[in-house]
Amino acid sequence: MKFLILIWLAFLLAACGGDEAAPSGTTAEDVLSRSAAAVQNVTSFHFRLTHENGTTPMPLNLQLTTAEGDVVTPDRLAAKVNAKAAGSVSVNVDIIAVGDKTWVTNPFTRRWQSLPGATIKDVADPAALMASILRSIQDPVVTGQTELDGVHSYHVTGTMDSGALETSLPIAYAGFPVNIDLWIGSEDALPRRARISGQLAQDDPEKIVRQVDFSRFNARFEIQPPD
Repeated sequence: MKFLILIWLAFLLAACGGDEAAPSGTTAEDVLSRSAAAVQNVTSFHFRLTHENGTTPMPLNLQLTTAEGDVVTPDRLAAKVNAKAAGSVSVNVDIIAVGDKTWVTNPFTRRWQSLPGATIKDVADPAALMASILRSIQDPVVTGQTELDGVHSYHVTGTMDSGALETSLPIAYAGFPVNIDLWIGSEDALPRRARISGQLAQDDPEKIVRQVDFSRFNARFEIQPPD
């Protein structure tokens, strides 16, 4: 009976996606160093940004809830965004950023309009976000390994000051401690997921979590200004 119970517990742990122990000798410093080198060779990727317990301000007085799209480095982005307008009305907008120019669809007319003086960094810059985390994470630890979207990945945890994200998320200000969870492919060292738990600004809810998932590295994406 005890043997059957142990088998059942092992099955439950696997079903819940719990981390397994990382191979002996695997250090967070080595995983992060390899990842920092690997992302330098990335020319494009797909991303999805989600929130728990909050939103992120963006242009047009909108509050971003989710964003999904493609990035071609160093400065091209095309994304579909779900956001909240005044009165918590949910709206959908499309965003294209090319160099120092950004366009967004009006949430009500759906027509493209330019955002003078705005760049990719004024919305969110997923490439800069990941680079900032890999460069600035403190006290990193490999807590285990798991399968994430079919990719064997190391789970790395650590902390950082919110100010390290100022160049990738315009709302971020220094002085707020945040917890970081990273999942990095064990074979290709590319980041698959980042979870940022904690305030980045005074107006952020205390328990806000921002999660960014990365995929389709070096795929071919055509991102051009709207017609």
